[in-house]
Amino acid sequence: MRALRDVIFNINCDNILECFFGLNSSDISIYINLLKSKGLKIEEIGKLTKRRYNSIYKSLQKLMMAGIVIREKRVIEEGGYYYVYKAVKPKFLAQNMRDMLEKWYNMVLKAINEFENKYDE
Repeated sequence: MRALRDVIFNINCDNILECFFGLNSSDISIYINLLKSKGLKIEEIGKLTKRRYNSIYKSLQKLMMAGIVIREKRVIEEGGYYYVYKAVKPKFLAQNMRDMLEKWYNMVLKAINEFENKYDE
């Protein structure tokens, strides 16, 4: 775990997603590519990112679990289906991060107060 003071002095737009959602640079790259599109199939993501499908799938799973990417099922008229992946808008993610930050702040403040009360004699 990195120290909070290290994170504070090194935070930027890209690593904010790493901090809040545990994403790596490959995950973030997929999110940004999806953000620039109206939705992509896994094959299209592969062409853009030059990554293998299993690696892309793992990133997509992580992004969907974090609520950053959604998957839509598309039915093929001749039979079958495929999935299209879409990025959640940054405005929604920003509000989600603000909400998490407020909860985290309150929890840490409580822990600091408990620490002070326990050890300040």
